[in-house]
Amino acid sequence: MTGHGTGGRQIVAGVDGSAVAEAAARWAAAVAAQWNVPLRLVHVLPQAPVFYGVPAPVRDIEAHRVLGDAALARAADIIRGEQPAAAIECTTMTGPTPADVLLDVASSASMVAIGSSCAGPVEGYLNATALRLAHHAECPVTVWRQATGPAVPDRWPVIVGVDGSEISIAAVRWACSFAESFAVPVVAVHTWTGVAPQGDSHRHEYPVEAAESVLLAESVAGCRTEYPDVTIEQVTERGTPADALLARCRQAQLLVVGSHGRGALGRALLGSTSQDMLHRAPCPVTICRPDTIPAPPHTDAPSVPTDSRRTP
Repeated sequence: MTGHGTGGRQIVAGVDGSAVAEAAARWAAAVAAQWNVPLRLVHVLPQAPVFYGVPAPVRDIEAHRVLGDAALARAADIIRGEQPAAAIECTTMTGPTPADVLLDVASSASMVAIGSSCAGPVEGYLNATALRLAHHAECPVTVWRQATGPAVPDRWPVIVGVDGSEISIAAVRWACSFAESFAVPVVAVHTWTGVAPQGDSHRHEYPVEAAESVLLAESVAGCRTEYPDVTIEQVTERGTPADALLARCRQAQLLVVGSHGRGALGRALLGSTSQDMLHRAPCPVTICRPDTIPAPPHTDAPSVPTDSRRTP
């Protein structure tokens, strides 16, 4: 089974036996089935220790393998029940860390989906594997935060953050291609900070707001032509990107953001807004790269449950 627009690339989902990883894999399977690309489920085993004296038995490695095989089998069985047409490959790999293995696999993937629980030393804790993938993967990375609730794309909109940069325009394009696949709307959100109104007059604010509205319109103009069937709502408001995006994520199925913003430092590190969303967004978050390939086009009407809902 090959994809229409990805050169036969696959979607990869990390599986570790946790409920959140299983939910991420189920979501990835629904997307893979819609895009007509294979799904690769990957479980990572720890490397065997190196002994400089007399070798000792390494029973833990085999125990890890048994648990990993069971996790892969369970996830694959659930997915086949939900997506009978999906082409699934189960792979057990060995590496220093799950992130090292998945980063290598990501170089030939259309997207990597990874589950990350919110449990941790601080509220909104993101595990190290998800964070490293978001920082360094060559393809888009979707971080799934919920172990419960709908694990398939639904009718809720896709939110995308826009700042006028090249990477944010790539994120808009990816969001629109995803939305087209599932016949859902896109909400493009752009925020600005300008001169505060003086006294009772707002005349100093209007020119800034008008200019920022033009910037947003220009950022989505190409997608309106490329994806004419996708409804794109433009939202321009004064404030911080994090606050504006979080407010809309509570009634969204997916948030799409660029891997970095307009700052020079952002080209080496994950942008502050993107990283903030990974930690705090209540819905899954997709991190896009400058050379992100949009989702494959589809020809058949999408099959999406009409009663899928997420509680705000």
